Amino acid sequence: MTAAERESLDAPQRYPGGQAMVFVRDVMTRDVIVIDPDRTVLDAAKRMAAKKIGGLVVVQHGRPIGLITDRDILWQVTSKEKNPSKILVRDVMTSPVATVSPLTTLRAAARVMLDKKTRWVVVTHLDNVEGIITASDLTWGFLETFARASKRGIAPR
Repeated sequence: MTAAERESLDAPQRYPGGQAMVFVRDVMTRDVIVIDPDRTVLDAAKRMAAKKIGGLVVVQHGRPIGLITDRDILWQVTSKEKNPSKILVRDVMTSPVATVSPLTTLRAAARVMLDKKTRWVVVTHLDNVEGIITASDLTWGFLETFARASKRGIAPR
């Protein structure tokens, strides 16, 4: 990426009417915790507990291929009294994973979540994991946008 391209990415972009656009890159979590699809569900659960997070991006050969969440483990393993040390992540993960780019607007990311019926979307650039955005991240992003707009006396539509 050239210096000019980087600079253009950092320049604030606006909707018609002057309201600043908020992009996924502005609210995403950049420190993404990943797991290999051939690890056990027990390994995934331990990693989630250690990091105090609710999901892991499943990565194979550097590319995101799925997502495993605490809900996946609860519904597909624990509630069925299966042994998490005998089940692989690949057998429980949600795949394919929903993805957006860092330059996707929050509104478009929300649409992806609704369309895919997911609370997690992996942020990728050239098939590499750059971050993750959750429904909670979107909520905070929208609240921040509305708060800034109300301070300026501009109500978003």
